[in-house]
Amino acid sequence: MSKININKTKIALSMLAAFSAIFFGLVSLFITQVVGEHYIYLLSLPVAIVIGLVFVFDRYFFFLLVILTRSSLDVVFNSIKLGSFGIGAVLNALVILIAILTIFEKPNPNQPDILNIKRAWVIFLTLSFFSLVYSPAVLQSVKVFLIYVSYASMFLLGTKLVDSQRDFDKWIKVVAFSSIIPVLYGLFCIVFGGRGMAFSYQEGFRLRSTFPHPNPFAPYLVLMITVCFYIYKSKITSIGNGLRKTLPLYILLLVAMLIMTKTRSGWVACYMFFFLYAILHERKYLFLVLLAPFVALLIPEVQERVLDLTSDNDFGSSGYGRLNSYAWRLKIWSDSLAWMSKTHYLTGYGLYSFIHHSTSFAMANAFQKQDFDINAHNIYVQLFFELGIFGLLSFLYLLFEVFKKLLSIYKFNKLLVFTVIVMLLEFAFMGYADNLLDYLVFNWYLWFTLGLTISASRLFQKPEQDTHPQKIST
Repeated sequence: MSKININKTKIALSMLAAFSAIFFGLVSLFITQVVGEHYIYLLSLPVAIVIGLVFVFDRYFFFLLVILTRSSLDVVFNSIKLGSFGIGAVLNALVILIAILTIFEKPNPNQPDILNIKRAWVIFLTLSFFSLVYSPAVLQSVKVFLIYVSYASMFLLGTKLVDSQRDFDKWIKVVAFSSIIPVLYGLFCIVFGGRGMAFSYQEGFRLRSTFPHPNPFAPYLVLMITVCFYIYKSKITSIGNGLRKTLPLYILLLVAMLIMTKTRSGWVACYMFFFLYAILHERKYLFLVLLAPFVALLIPEVQERVLDLTSDNDFGSSGYGRLNSYAWRLKIWSDSLAWMSKTHYLTGYGLYSFIHHSTSFAMANAFQKQDFDINAHNIYVQLFFELGIFGLLSFLYLLFEVFKKLLSIYKFNKLLVFTVIVMLLEFAFMGYADNLLDYLVFNWYLWFTLGLTISASRLFQKPEQDTHPQKIST
């Protein structure tokens, strides 16, 4: 290299260093003025820089770290968030960018045919995008739209990352390993107390671990229980004998934590999985599965949550009584649908509009409306309110296409596909009584696992044969 070229390189590096110093100095000064006395917010800039550097050097290693740690980061991200957007938004954007970059890579001829699922995603996302035009809260609705795009990105990445059995084994184990930090932190909070235990006068203590609320923690636990049980029962997932022997204890620990979330829809969804598995795969477990609810009712907290549904079903004679959580949901759903104008039945009010308008129809008692925003606690009511009948049907069409694809590959790996079909059914069921579309962490792992499963179907050359009337081999 000539001396002139060397000097040009030095000059370019010096100018880059000077520009970087000025830029980050000004950004740091701006952030310092914004955060005031909240010094922890100053971490947002270096964290964003580190995330960006890892992404630049190896985006797939970056993505592996995301899958491994995202379930543990809500508390950290929320503590250093500035306004509506924060480090979590940066992470979402990078995941979407990775998915976009994979679209432009050389196509793999062995990739599964997911054209119908892609079409369903495009329809749903297109309707969501156009709703931004008439949404009453533009900034928040854009944020919701990008979150939905990130769900589609996770699914797409799941379909692109499996070229061999080893790939599938690696990624499904990474999904399971993502639960380790939430479990350890949850145990710490159970023993020593901490922010991982939420408290309310009506419900007592509920476990939320690294999640912002017990309700999003519960579906994540249901998903991890399902994945870990598949890994334990599967003969194709390469794990050591020592780890395999500890998995039943780990699954029991996850179940115990699920009970401590006091989220009833999560309890039913988890029971659904084991009941269907016992019926369709190993009936020797059926007695234990049927006995489990009666044993669970011996736990005082479980009794209390079940009995809560039998009382407080209206506001009482005074009109100021308390509704139980399910009666409260029914009231919210009926009031929101009654408040809607028929002119909005087809297209809804736009993304994020349910929360925005909730103080206009949600009743705190028989005489007064609530003075704080709430969401629908039902993805079907939420989608109808925000995107109208077209939006709701487009989402149901998406679930239908995924379900149809899973059924078409069932014969190639019955245990795996059965497990993932039940995951989809769990999602559809829990979405009836909770804000499942808002739970980013849960949706990321769910859609990524769905993509992995569809991609892995081509690894199996011939249909499996039933070798036992009560057990399907894998």
